[in-house]
Amino acid sequence: MLIRFASSLLAKRFLILTGLSGSGKTKLAHAFAAWITESKDQYRLIAVGADWTTNENVVGYQDALQPGTYRKPSNGALDVILRAENDSARPYFLILDEMNLSHVERYFADILSAVESGEEIALHSAAENLKASDDDSLPVPAKLRLPDNLFIVGTVNVDETTYMFSPKVLDRANVIEFRVTADDIAAFLDAPSKVDMEGLAGKGAAFGPAFVVESGAVAQLEGTIAAGLKDRLTEVFAALAPIGAEFGFRTAYEITRFTYFHTKLSGGAWQFNDALDAQVLQKLLPKLHGSERRLGPVLKVLETFCEMHQCVASLEKIRRMQDRLKDGFTSFAEA
Repeated sequence: MLIRFASSLLAKRFLILTGLSGSGKTKLAHAFAAWITESKDQYRLIAVGADWTTNENVVGYQDALQPGTYRKPSNGALDVILRAENDSARPYFLILDEMNLSHVERYFADILSAVESGEEIALHSAAENLKASDDDSLPVPAKLRLPDNLFIVGTVNVDETTYMFSPKVLDRANVIEFRVTADDIAAFLDAPSKVDMEGLAGKGAAFGPAFVVESGAVAQLEGTIAAGLKDRLTEVFAALAPIGAEFGFRTAYEITRFTYFHTKLSGGAWQFNDALDAQVLQKLLPKLHGSERRLGPVLKVLETFCEMHQCVASLEKIRRMQDRLKDGFTSFAEA
């Protein structure tokens, strides 16, 4: 799990963790950020509100009642972004907890677009930088490009009180699902304990600058691995295209980057099928949802592909989705 988590973040600076409440999503993101940073100023755990409708809850807004000032969100999100911009060598993290309590397309759309395009986000219309209304020392520019050393992790709870992400949002990230089995519960109950955040804090800070550098590296796969991945992706694309479920260049590019970092982090234990399995599970399956008539043929094609190439975790997920399809509808999140 940890290798998939780190490989996903290195492949792209936006990652989604999904699963039941209490399954460890937020704890993993928090623990990793605490471990790889030198200071708590380098990360912020932000509880998304059920009433978030604009990006003001993430980047703030120009204060109309106090000319020349800017009101930052009290959750510290903008502070982390500004610190990251002024400290490009070290990693910074925004952890958005319960990201789907509000419609993500309403409050996070321009940030998602900026992650993808590298374009600037407009913060205010003043000609000069504005001072923060809380007298913070960091001025707020009119436009802000998300720094390359800023990593965003969103957690998504799956229950009836939340909004599900659209396929367009899911297609922009690796999606790691957290599942808790009976064996997991039994093992936990044998020795219940909490994660020692204080003990983890800063232990991996020496790796922070290298993590930033690697996240910007060109993913150059070794020849036989590149050829094998090309064969597998063209094979699954050709199988999905006739039923209208093919993927685009972005997905292929991000799968290549993930595979590159997965090989580096796994060391001598690396297996090609493990990387392929992870990417079917994290990149191809999450955006699938629909009726039996529409989704049945897609899942059948992917089932055959996973059987042929020993994608064990993906095959298990596909069969859960097929079981749910007997009720007439299924989605990645609900299976």
